[in-house]
Amino acid sequence: MLGYVKPLKPELKIKDYEAYRGYYCSLCKALGKKYGILSRLFLSYDVTFFVVFLYAQISNTKPCFRNGRCPFNPLKKCSYTDVKTDIYDFAAAFSVIMSYYKIKDNILDASFFKGFKFRIIYPFVYFRYKKAKRNIPVIDEIIGKSIVEQIKLESEGCSISDKAADPSAKALGECFRLYSDKKENESLFYRFGYCLGRYVYLIDAFDDMKKDSKNKCYNVFINNGYSDEQIAESIRMSINELVENLDRFEFNLNKDIISNIIKQGLDAQLCLIIKRR
Repeated sequence: MLGYVKPLKPELKIKDYEAYRGYYCSLCKALGKKYGILSRLFLSYDVTFFVVFLYAQISNTKPCFRNGRCPFNPLKKCSYTDVKTDIYDFAAAFSVIMSYYKIKDNILDASFFKGFKFRIIYPFVYFRYKKAKRNIPVIDEIIGKSIVEQIKLESEGCSISDKAADPSAKALGECFRLYSDKKENESLFYRFGYCLGRYVYLIDAFDDMKKDSKNKCYNVFINNGYSDEQIAESIRMSINELVENLDRFEFNLNKDIISNIIKQGLDAQLCLIIKRR
């Protein structure tokens, strides 16, 4: 997965960082329990944010974290909460389905030899994808539809960033809308998810420009005349709208974690990419 939606650790209180790590490790555990230990490789910061956000909206009680050990590194201490919840079921299925489509896209984009590693792992991912699709079919319906739209735009060589980002943005918007706490808040949840999806699509394209240019893969920012400053400004438009919408939510918990990620973490990731370029 992508990994751009993450906290700015130095600005988090220790208790909030420990809670965030608890959600991250719990999602890892949920993936392993639902889809096998190797499915933990689908773990991402982006989906962890989804878990943190949904807990803040749905739960009135702070989860109780218990100490444990990382299955990949027994020397590393972890903390876990109860993963038998609808939130972790949804997040685990979302992780698997998104990973499946990402690997499928990599196979289509890469040459035979460069895409060989993805062809090797494809059967493993495919069977996990089928299970996730059976468990929560609505996720596959949303993401599958967005992928069809995305492929069409890419095949047309779309050079308009807002248009290219629209399918991914709409998909995440629909996923957030599913968990709207009240009917009247559906549009707020959708718009928040939409802006976050737009941010992720554009910052990923920005980060991949050099690689995609070298491999002759589609990238909306290649050969469209945008400078790095213009691209960064476009990405910050999504961040600014996310910050504005954040104050319209009523958070039962995790407010400081979510505020850190949206108000500081997103721009910190953008600054890292600009620095690398």
